[in-house]
Amino acid sequence: MNAGKCLTALFIITALGATTGAQTLERRHQIELRIGMWNQTTDVRSTVGIDGVQSTVDNNGFVGGIAYGYWLRENVALQIAADVMAAKVESDVTTLGTVSSETAAVSAVTLGIKYYVPRPVAGSTVRPFLRGAVGPYMGSQSRTEVGLTVVTESRKEAAFGGQASAGVDFLLSHRFMLGVTVGYNQMSDFDKPIGGSVNFSGPVAGIGFSVLLG
Repeated sequence: MNAGKCLTALFIITALGATTGAQTLERRHQIELRIGMWNQTTDVRSTVGIDGVQSTVDNNGFVGGIAYGYWLRENVALQIAADVMAAKVESDVTTLGTVSSETAAVSAVTLGIKYYVPRPVAGSTVRPFLRGAVGPYMGSQSRTEVGLTVVTESRKEAAFGGQASAGVDFLLSHRFMLGVTVGYNQMSDFDKPIGGSVNFSGPVAGIGFSVLLG
């Protein structure tokens, strides 16, 4: 999508929000579904070697998640979020007939505070915000090999990290909200690689659709 189309979409969303009437968020709840991109993307690789054929799909950057929020005041909300990204999917078939598959994923569960700036005035439907969150980042990796026998291996890694982000919430109606966010994930290293990497720090961007309760 080019810049002109992005601006047009943003204008339409803003106009829709402006027609919803006075909105308040204090002491209300939020259930949000969100999708976006996390970190870098890599290409699909397919190689043929002496021992067989191997196909690999590395991190494509797609992330999905869910979040719960509660507004303590009109301009301050607590939010807990869970996001998951597929870090690696790999299959391998050798000339000896052995078939193996390997999967890896990275997830983050964070607790954060969202702060609207400037402070919303009564009835604001377009609300820029800053958000900071911290929590555990977890990696899991499993491998299954099928030959004369079936062998399954799995392991998990944990690290600590956080996310700083900025965005805009658009109140579409009393019950629905759309959010756009850009930010950065910063985490410590895993002890052992997950999906070929010990660290998944990097930029993140996404959109979220929320149902508002209360």
